[in-house]
Amino acid sequence: MIVAKEKTYFTSPITLSFLAVLFLIFNFLESSIIVSLIALLFSLVFFSFLYLKIVHRDVSWTFKKYSLSSSVDDLDDCFIEISNDSLLPLFNLEVRIESENDKNIVFLNSENKESSMEKIIVDVPPKSKKLVKVLIKGKSRGHHSWSNLEIFIKDPFHLQAFRLVYPRETLPVFIVLPRIIKINEIKLQSIIHGNRMTNHSFYMDETKIMGTKNYENESFRHIHWLATAKENKVVAKKYEKVNGHEYSIFLNIVGSMSFLLRHDLEELIEYAVSAYNVLSKEGCKVELLVNYTTIQDGLLKVDSHSSRSQLKKMIETVTLIETKGTFLSSNNFYNYVFRLKDRNSLALIIGTPPDPTLFKDWLQIKQ
Repeated sequence: MIVAKEKTYFTSPITLSFLAVLFLIFNFLESSIIVSLIALLFSLVFFSFLYLKIVHRDVSWTFKKYSLSSSVDDLDDCFIEISNDSLLPLFNLEVRIESENDKNIVFLNSENKESSMEKIIVDVPPKSKKLVKVLIKGKSRGHHSWSNLEIFIKDPFHLQAFRLVYPRETLPVFIVLPRIIKINEIKLQSIIHGNRMTNHSFYMDETKIMGTKNYENESFRHIHWLATAKENKVVAKKYEKVNGHEYSIFLNIVGSMSFLLRHDLEELIEYAVSAYNVLSKEGCKVELLVNYTTIQDGLLKVDSHSSRSQLKKMIETVTLIETKGTFLSSNNFYNYVFRLKDRNSLALIIGTPPDPTLFKDWLQIKQ
């Protein structure tokens, strides 16, 4: 913590020096009223400094947040608990918080206006704590933090103040997850179903018919002709779901030119998260491989599992992607991931596709 002294006009060195000269002059001239006023001002300045010197050591703050993370554009309630452990009260204590920029996280005031800065003014009695609510909204995916937090402690006479500046390492970090958008699940299923060209439907076992359902543009072999004739409308067969399909999602956010990122990378990340969510809800095993590398872990990869906890892990993993990270060229990325993926899984491409002459058995679901 850094303590900086904030002075007003009356407590600036030039003003105090000038008043000291006046004090000597009027004391020599025996002007008791003016001398008394100047002496009173010096006394107030002294007691003001003594008050700030005592109380600033006993002022502290604690950050409280009851959710570990939030999604883009979600409102998050945070709390700052200000403690005053001294025997003296704090008047008009001011807390100023600043975010990195208004594109990462912003504060919402009482009028629901967004700002990259927040100012809180409270009175804290002696030996007590004050809990202050701060409303925050994440504007972009990633790990964000406040850039600055300062506490201004003012004396009761408003002559001067101490500014407590806290290092950035002590400020809280906010995890903003990508959104799970609503995608056209039927369209996604039909794309994969048409690609498979097998005798069983996507997610369904055609040997086990559970009943009928409304026709949703499936192929003609799925139409239940007897029920259609009876009900005088097109009705499709409803099959039992089967688990066990395996997919490998390849997220390539590098553009057509090597090492240049696509401008729609956030949209691609959100679509990858949403597609993963759709497939995992159907009981499929899905692995995710992203064209992004780190020194510690190498290529960003989420292993294939059918559990719901894996979705949370996948979302937290893609949150770590930074534009200043390390990326492979599209050709090197696909050379690596096609060798790395499970042999039985179908490759689903999101982003810049591979060269169709070099790779086979893959399906583009988002370009």
